[in-house]
Amino acid sequence: MDLLEENFPQLFHLYSTYYTPYATYIHPLRRALLLAQSYFYQYAFPTLYPFYALTLRLLNSVLTEQPSLASLALLAILLLVSLKLMDILRRTIISWIAFVIRMTMYASVMLLGVWVYQRGLEQSLEDLGWFLGYFAGLGEQGQRMGHAKAAGRAKEARRMPKGNHRGRTRGAGW
Repeated sequence: MDLLEENFPQLFHLYSTYYTPYATYIHPLRRALLLAQSYFYQYAFPTLYPFYALTLRLLNSVLTEQPSLASLALLAILLLVSLKLMDILRRTIISWIAFVIRMTMYASVMLLGVWVYQRGLEQSLEDLGWFLGYFAGLGEQGQRMGHAKAAGRAKEARRMPKGNHRGRTRGAGW
């Protein structure tokens, strides 16, 4: 650590400030990442390797050799095809999202219609009034709790000692 501290003081500060206190939380995530990488290299990479090697070889030849007109044209064609494919993918995703939203709206209207049909119009309106009153009451209760918590925080802030205690007081940095 002394070598790191002497040569890279900012990196050492980041390491000691952010990694060391949270190491117990980071290790399970690191283990999960290593397991995911192991799974990828064991199962997916053998399938994807021919495409990877071909792409790497093509990029190596394009980037190291003097560009010819044919390679520039090939690059332009690849760019246009990839942009077209991305546009098709974007339109497909947007259409599926719109489809799901539309089906959700139709299903909710149908469920509302079935509910009104089964309960009757007057009972449904009474139920709707009860729901609206219930949610309005929850909103008022939330406001009361929020005001009480805000008053408690303001009281706590007034009790804190004044002065330049930056970084050493409760809640510093927030």
